Amino acid sequence: MRTIRFIALFLGCIFSSYSWAKLIPWDAQVPSSLKSFNNDPQQLAALTGNRIFIYAHPQQSFQLPTYRSNTKIAAQFYSAAVVVPVDAQYIAKTLTHYTHYVNVFPTLKSAKILEQQGNITQVKYQVHIPTPIPILNFKENVVMQHHLNNNSISTLVVDAPIPYGAGKIEWFDLGNQQTLVTITQWGDLNHPQGFLLSKILQAIPEAKLGIPASTNAFLLEALQQKFKTPRSPVLKMGQLPELHLNSIQIQNITALSQRSQQPVSFIFPTAKVSYSHGLENLRFSRSYQYFAQAPQQMQRWLEPTSFQVLFPRQIKKMNIQKFDANTLDADYKISVGLGIINIPFDFKLRFNHSNNLTNRFYAVGGDLKFIQGGMQLIPQHSGTLLQISSAMKIHDKAPFLLRAMRSLPYHEMLPAIGGNTVLALKMKQQVKE
Repeated sequence: MRTIRFIALFLGCIFSSYSWAKLIPWDAQVPSSLKSFNNDPQQLAALTGNRIFIYAHPQQSFQLPTYRSNTKIAAQFYSAAVVVPVDAQYIAKTLTHYTHYVNVFPTLKSAKILEQQGNITQVKYQVHIPTPIPILNFKENVVMQHHLNNNSISTLVVDAPIPYGAGKIEWFDLGNQQTLVTITQWGDLNHPQGFLLSKILQAIPEAKLGIPASTNAFLLEALQQKFKTPRSPVLKMGQLPELHLNSIQIQNITALSQRSQQPVSFIFPTAKVSYSHGLENLRFSRSYQYFAQAPQQMQRWLEPTSFQVLFPRQIKKMNIQKFDANTLDADYKISVGLGIINIPFDFKLRFNHSNNLTNRFYAVGGDLKFIQGGMQLIPQHSGTLLQISSAMKIHDKAPFLLRAMRSLPYHEMLPAIGGNTVLALKMKQQVKE
């Protein structure tokens, strides 16, 4: 049920219908990615490691010059970080050449400077994402206004189907040919423009929960692939990638999630996972969500039946087959409506519960054969830290409507990070109720 939503929907925040050509006065108040890390890039880089790290800021009062009124709204910015093995000067040169973005970000076909004055540049970008399903093709323009500072570019969305938004990209020299690159962004998903995007968000309102994290993941993955040489560890079937965090880092993650009420996530490098037919490349994400409730109060959400409670509109039927006290198979019949097309498919997952606070799951059939993951409830001094790990890959023999999504960029990464985020936040909504 999470496969389609997050591969395509987050791209809506970069689409547009017409151009602009007048610079807009703007006092950028986008928070720095270092705000929650004592303004210390080394601290954020140490937590990020060789992964993509994503977290949210607490909601803040925010105002944009593109709004028709001067009303301030509550905006929640998402930040993401990655460490790349090149010096900061080279990163700065790459990021300040806006017309060269076509060589960095997939689906970006052209970039044209509309207006420039001093450190302010307005650029029209053309985005084209073809798919085998014509009704889901994207071919749009977006206009953005970039404000260059010493080690950052603040960006105002001028014209797009998500018409109100702002962001900031920053880079920090870590020494030894290492640079920390971060992206902080927010978009008002409550006022989409354009028929296709509006229909999709109306049909799947929970998709809004996963778009901010997926957008950040998309942008930093593009930068990471340009500057990094991939190294793929080998994992056994059912094995999850290791993430060694010390007690202080766990406390920081808990505090980040507690303050923002949003998940904190890591996207791992691609792993080669052993299957009976050979090795499969899988991309794992791991997310942490803080809950004020004790672990015992959260145990119900580790049960396979909880998915139908969380996603009643998508899961049409569920069948549970129990093998013993710790192992069962769950067969989910799913239909995802995109407002203009319905996509039916089956999940068949095997769940293993080693104890009351942990589960593991993996695909044992169905239309998505490469799914692995697990959940864990980590007791805290006050409350619980929920850990969700997952990887999801659409194989080349999946049903056509699913297989078509393989034509989209980073289809092996975005379903897991988007799915983790939505799953955690849907649980949070239920717990509040």
